[in-house]
Amino acid sequence: MWQRTVSWPELLARAVIVYALLLILLRVSGKRQIGQLAPFDLVLLLVLSNAVQNAMNGGDNSLVGGLVSASTLIALNFVV
Repeated sequence: MWQRTVSWPELLARAVIVYALLLILLRVSGKRQIGQLAPFDLVLLLVLSNAVQNAMNGGDNSLVGGLVSASTLIALNFVV
């Protein structure tokens, strides 16, 4: 639970790369506001989050790894 299998820098880098790629893909799609999303788009976002989960955490299922990834995503969202 507390043992990480992926290093801190790798977790941070993975989260930054996944966030940047998804941000670019969503901007290219032209949907800028939640009100512009059709139900299909919302389902797509949920499926995307599940699809990139393992790419972001590198198979690390520890509590610390999840907290590092979540903190990185929140910080990136604040910066953007």
